[in-house]
Amino acid sequence: MSNDEQNTVLGFAVELYFDADTEKAIRSFRDELYATGVAPVLGKMGDRPHVSLAVFADADIACVRDLTKDLASDLSPFDVELSAIGTFPTSDNVLFLYPVPSEKLLQVHRDFHEQLICSYVRTSDYYHPGNWVPHCTIESELEDKVFAQAIKAAHHLFKPIKGTFQSIGFVSFRPIEYISEFQLKRG
Repeated sequence: MSNDEQNTVLGFAVELYFDADTEKAIRSFRDELYATGVAPVLGKMGDRPHVSLAVFADADIACVRDLTKDLASDLSPFDVELSAIGTFPTSDNVLFLYPVPSEKLLQVHRDFHEQLICSYVRTSDYYHPGNWVPHCTIESELEDKVFAQAIKAAHHLFKPIKGTFQSIGFVSFRPIEYISEFQLKRG
């Protein structure tokens, strides 16, 4: 990434990705929302369904890529169940699917943040252990009226989705650029 590109980036994230069937089910749910008249925002950006472990305003790309790769090599794919819909009490109008906060998911998150701290990498306070609300964003930045419509539609359309986390990636966003992805390997 050139210096000019890095200057336009709004942030970076480390994201857990789902198996293909789970990702397909999440995209299908998103498409069902769009079919009710909810205009896509994230859907137009090429946002891949994920659960972010950490978000950074700025990052040492090589360091975070290496930490992400190390995490992937120490993990086996593990189960996830997206069990509820949710929103955050902010003006960003975020609609998300809420994964059951299993002990495994919470431990992976804690362990990764310990590695970040040891490497002097600073993350958003929202993603620190004890503050983090694990979530898979479906849409955000919706107009208030559309947001209300999306919540109502999601309430009627959503059914829990079970699957596994299969890989972990490192991205920059706005625009979304997938920097690296590593399969969870241990097992």
